[in-house]
Amino acid sequence: MKFFSIIKAVASGFIWGFGQLLNLQLLKALFFFIVFAGFVGIELSTSSYFEEINAYDKLPGENYGDTYFKETFMAEYLANDDPYEPFEDYLVAIGGRENLDEDAFIAFLAEDLKENNPIRYTELGELLERNPDRILASEFADEDRVHLNRRGTLYYNQAEDLYYRQRTVTDPDGTNKKEFVETTLLTDELNENNVTRSEEGLTTFVKTDQIFESDGQYYLRVEDDGVIRHVNLLTEEIVGPISDSEEVEVTGPLYYVSDGIYEYYEAGMIYNSVRLQYEGTEFSETFRQVMFYTYSFDWNQYGNRHYNRLLLKVHLQLNPDINETFIEQYDNFFYDKAGFFVRSYWSVVTLGVAQKLNFTGHVALSDALVGARGEPFNMYTVTDFSISEDIPIQGHTSTIILLEGLIGIILSFFFYIFMFWSIRDAYRISEAKRKKEKVLKDVPYFKDVYERSFEYIILSPALFVLAFISIMPITFGFIISFTNISGNESMVATFDWVGFKNFIALFNFSSGLGESFGRAFWRVLGWTVVWAILSTGTVFFGGFFQALILNSEKVVFRKMWRTLLILPWAIPALLSQMVFSVMFNEIGFINSFLQDIGVYGILENLGMLGVDFSSLSGISRLFYLGKDNIQWFTNPFNPTFVRATLIVVNIWLGFPYFMALMTGVMTAIDRTLYEAADIDGASNWQKIWAITMPLVLYSTAPILIMTFSMNFNNFGVIYFITGGGPNAGHYSRGFAGDSDILISWMYKLTVDEAIFNMASVFSVLIFLFVGSITAWNLSKTRAFQED
Repeated sequence: MKFFSIIKAVASGFIWGFGQLLNLQLLKALFFFIVFAGFVGIELSTSSYFEEINAYDKLPGENYGDTYFKETFMAEYLANDDPYEPFEDYLVAIGGRENLDEDAFIAFLAEDLKENNPIRYTELGELLERNPDRILASEFADEDRVHLNRRGTLYYNQAEDLYYRQRTVTDPDGTNKKEFVETTLLTDELNENNVTRSEEGLTTFVKTDQIFESDGQYYLRVEDDGVIRHVNLLTEEIVGPISDSEEVEVTGPLYYVSDGIYEYYEAGMIYNSVRLQYEGTEFSETFRQVMFYTYSFDWNQYGNRHYNRLLLKVHLQLNPDINETFIEQYDNFFYDKAGFFVRSYWSVVTLGVAQKLNFTGHVALSDALVGARGEPFNMYTVTDFSISEDIPIQGHTSTIILLEGLIGIILSFFFYIFMFWSIRDAYRISEAKRKKEKVLKDVPYFKDVYERSFEYIILSPALFVLAFISIMPITFGFIISFTNISGNESMVATFDWVGFKNFIALFNFSSGLGESFGRAFWRVLGWTVVWAILSTGTVFFGGFFQALILNSEKVVFRKMWRTLLILPWAIPALLSQMVFSVMFNEIGFINSFLQDIGVYGILENLGMLGVDFSSLSGISRLFYLGKDNIQWFTNPFNPTFVRATLIVVNIWLGFPYFMALMTGVMTAIDRTLYEAADIDGASNWQKIWAITMPLVLYSTAPILIMTFSMNFNNFGVIYFITGGGPNAGHYSRGFAGDSDILISWMYKLTVDEAIFNMASVFSVLIFLFVGSITAWNLSKTRAFQED
């Protein structure tokens, strides 16, 4: 039955060679199974399927180990005559001291700090009196409180009796300017209807963050144009220096509520660039004391890497949201456990999920677990101890993940060839046996395969190498055009898929990317097409006419002239480009020569030189050459002139090649064609038009099309002569200069600006545009049609 043939084919899909084994072809089954074993072996040998993976293993540093807490810590703790009751209850809950491991200890330490550091509001009077009473945050709703900003610089207009805050804005031309917007004195409420850029009448008004109490009133110390004053926090009344005052120590933000002013304190939060500290407990002091003794012993085996790791673990326990995100990203089955092939497919689909992290929140534990300087048993007195202000974790690097993924996928495709071969062979042989047809035995079968597929077998090593050194880089460049990779930082971090967003931006000028890069793309594309056509046409016809002249029998010393005219092509192009860049500099040889022979005077009389561009109007602006000198390659007001100069310079660099090529073509033209034309009375122009031109075009059309493609990507002429300028380097213009073509623009976007996603988009579009045009034109040439 055909059903059994299908079963064998399916079996070969799961275990390659199993279908051949069912068909009683042992040698063939062994061959496919060996390939299958290699495929599975690579996957298993590069995996961690049978290992336990923990996200905390990726934290920098080392653990203290369970023994340290069971023995060292507990020995010191038990020596204390006053045991900590919550810890005693905890030990009972976990089944006794023998169950106290490092994770259990950290869990209790974090919970103890959390219970003793609740979010609180404390009235200013209580702060002054160091009153331990606390008001829970739940008693104040967000809408009932107003934040008082007690730090910053304002600008006061005495005539208007108004305060302003300075901010920076970016004008449409890309320049940054400062403006002043009206604001309130303490609550920083902005009035967008009153904005000015004039600094006239404004004096500085600095809020110093210092709070004082006098006669039951609270004041903020300010400097009004250098003069010390005080602002009443309730009435915003400004008074002079106050006497009989006492400074109130305030660390958290202040909020005004209907019945008073309160400090908000949440351990771990950052306010005024300072991270608010957790307050220590009896247990944390005991912990710190044990650590102090441990680090003081000469035989101490622990160091900063242990302590900082422990602080970070406690921080994660205190912040469940951060901890959950960390575990979710850094305990990933596909990245941490899967083998090479499974991880490769996951890598290309996700581009990595673990974000680059930089932990700083553990610093909030320094007072409680490290100790304030001067306190007993503080770790700062221990030699060589230091707490890291930040602890970075690299996370996944999307570029590396994507490259590794592409390597794995491409390699898997070569294995899949054998898988499909095994499936197809198992089904075909089973059907042949069912129909009682002739079936080759294993050895003759492999000989037959070798003879029928000899060319493919010989080419397979080259194809294998080509897949990794050519196909993979091209695929990588194509793929990143669909991501948001941008900036040097993204090369060592994660980036995401964005679909066709980058391509759509080229047509949506209202989007962020479209407004700059979209507009710039169409401007650069238009000039690139014009450049490719004109630069190709000028060198082609320049070489054609030079070849016509040198082929004329009236020209003497033709070999000498050919030798001289071919020299520009023989000189390295980069050297010629740099020489032109220097010669046509504003203070270069060309301008000095034109000035010496009086050309400058003529141009100044015509209004093309020596005037401000703003004084010109209409068509005269098209002939503007510069202010003090002719700006051949740097004229910011007349980019058309710069582009025309580039095309003329390119003639010198490109025509010798076509001259040499067409000289050979013209020499090979049958002279009898010209003799017949002479008999018919044709003129020289008619012979050129009817005989020379068609035959030359017939022979050189493919090269002409290839030259168009080359000029479309002629990076050297643009980059080494003008650098893409003028008017390059502005984000509002997509960093594209007026002489930039797509290839030079892409180079600057990648090397100078690190905007890799848009550069990749342009490379894809260039490939589609140039490839399509070239393929279509080549298909229409007679040379290709008659091949």
